[in-house]
Amino acid sequence: MASRPKAPSITTKNLAVGYPGNVTLRDANITLPGGKISVILGGSGCGKSTLLRHILGLAVPSEGKIFIEDEDLFAMSPDRFYKHKRNMGVLFQDGALLGSLSLGENISLPLLEHTNLDEGTIQTMVRLKLSLVGLEQFMDYYPNQLSGGMRKRAGLARALVMDPRMLLCDEPSAGLDPITAAEVDRLILDLHEALGMTIVVVTHDLDSLFTIAEHVVVLHGGKVLFEGGIDALKSTEDIYIRQFLDRQPNIRQAPFL
Repeated sequence: MASRPKAPSITTKNLAVGYPGNVTLRDANITLPGGKISVILGGSGCGKSTLLRHILGLAVPSEGKIFIEDEDLFAMSPDRFYKHKRNMGVLFQDGALLGSLSLGENISLPLLEHTNLDEGTIQTMVRLKLSLVGLEQFMDYYPNQLSGGMRKRAGLARALVMDPRMLLCDEPSAGLDPITAAEVDRLILDLHEALGMTIVVVTHDLDSLFTIAEHVVVLHGGKVLFEGGIDALKSTEDIYIRQFLDRQPNIRQAPFL
């Protein structure tokens, strides 16, 4: 059996991200290890999703660089950038399914747009990815016929249909009840074990954090407050992190940037 391609690491160097007049994160030096599940954690408005957009190449940083393995993301040639984007799967917070298309049609879109595969092969790949997330029997259903958890799983199937080596998830448990959120966490773990991808999950959900994380980055007050393993996070003495993990109110406020 052929070995899997190496799952890439993601590194930022002196990164500043945000929007004109509102830089939400400065001087960020982060390394998200290849082949691991990394969780980017923090309160609302700390820049988690903004950072993810920059890693995806959807926004250009104000300062600094992002490296995929040893390649500068924003110094890639257009052809190399396109190939790199094909190697990234994305689960958006709301699933981002098109309501006018069936589940199978939604999953097949990336293959239709970016490959020359014949219809039979595309249908086979769609069924395979839907079976990975337990939705093979729902191929002809429309998004409004599915529960919130099923739409998240469908979003995962679409993110995986191009066989990426990186999977980036923006708040995968948002809007789900605790039981369904736990099912999504379990699915992420199962997919990681089966496929060996680099997975980056943006969340503020502590249950998800303690279930799936191998590597953790905590953002607060426009900076990287912590980076390391889950055991180191649990033992940190940082006041903000302790209050965040213990779900305590009146957390230390950082200056607005």
